[in-house]
Amino acid sequence: MNLLESIRLTQTRGVIPIVAEIKRLIPKLAAGCGRPRDERDAGQLAGLYQKGGAAGISLVTERRYFGGEPEKDIPAVLQATSLPLLVKDFILEGKEVDFYAGITERLEPSFTGRVTLLLHAHLLGENLPAMLEYVYSCGMHALIETRGEQDLHYLNTLGEKALMIGINNKNIDELEMGEDLVRITPEIVASFREVAGDAVIISQSAHRSAADIRCSIEAGADAVLVGTALMLSGDPAGTVSFLVRAGGS
Repeated sequence: MNLLESIRLTQTRGVIPIVAEIKRLIPKLAAGCGRPRDERDAGQLAGLYQKGGAAGISLVTERRYFGGEPEKDIPAVLQATSLPLLVKDFILEGKEVDFYAGITERLEPSFTGRVTLLLHAHLLGENLPAMLEYVYSCGMHALIETRGEQDLHYLNTLGEKALMIGINNKNIDELEMGEDLVRITPEIVASFREVAGDAVIISQSAHRSAADIRCSIEAGADAVLVGTALMLSGDPAGTVSFLVRAGGS
């Protein structure tokens, strides 16, 4: 099952689709208090997220700032769970798509269809349509990440090919170092719907509580990506279980 299918299926079950993230380093915390690398086994952590009811796993594989270990962690997650995997890196060239396709194909060709690559709209710019097509041609899926309404014009070039769109509540250009504030609003989501139609919209970053989750869902997002709150939790499975119900029973 791919990420789009998993989110839609989770919605039919009456709970909130949570994409639960694994990252080795959190730049904001590493800079502020020298928090060390998280050395937990990615497969075991992903298994806890699945137990809690996550709709998908997000894995930050960028090496320089987030300490990613894609060769180690991608196989660990895909083998430990049946969930779809979102791979987060700064993908700017086709060779980077080939790299991720190669990891999954060598592991198990059927795993490739479970993988979604993150494509940053503003970083790819006019190359976004071609990169999206290339990701699809390699048998993977894509989440188009935007910074908000200022990136809507990039979506105009994609038509119905943008099946999943992320709206980041923080600034990835600043490595998400800003304050944790859910900025998505019904007005923002409505503007995206005008351009993207029925595409799945994922509210990314800054979700630290059930109230934050509710804020994004009430704004119209289909799913929510949660990272730091889960990485800091002493009970990852329990925290995911709590958040998919947004603090309800």
